[in-house]
Amino acid sequence: AVPSTLHCKSTWQLACVMTSQAPFIKVEDIGPETSPVNTIVKVTSSEVKLQCLGNPNKRFIEAVVGDETGTVLLRLPHAHMKLCNLGSALVIRGARVEMFDGRIRLELGQWSRISAIEGAVFLPDVALDRHISGREYVLVAC
Repeated sequence: AVPSTLHCKSTWQLACVMTSQAPFIKVEDIGPETSPVNTIVKVTSSEVKLQCLGNPNKRFIEAVVGDETGTVLLRLPHAHMKLCNLGSALVIRGARVEMFDGRIRLELGQWSRISAIEGAVFLPDVALDRHISGREYVLVAC
């Protein structure tokens, strides 16, 4: 339900209003149920990969990004390659958590945005025990 204080003329305007109000979180707070994810991170490594199944010759970027609380794997379309330089600071808005082999991976959706920023002074915590994509999650049926 749309709050009565919002007067949106279209679904697109509502999406913009709702996305702009979502809080930014730290990497350590990202979990399998977290969505959407808004965070500020730095690139610690990136690699261009080639998709083999479904759509051959489709390239994408897998980057390890993080903040002072930990790191996570971020999967991006090849068009965003220029943003993924080592040490680049990125603002990620509206990303979704995808589970792949029981591990967390961030991906951009239709309404997601990513942009580079200058002046970020934090250093990512690259310790292996702080890499949340390295943890395996198991779905438990109740």
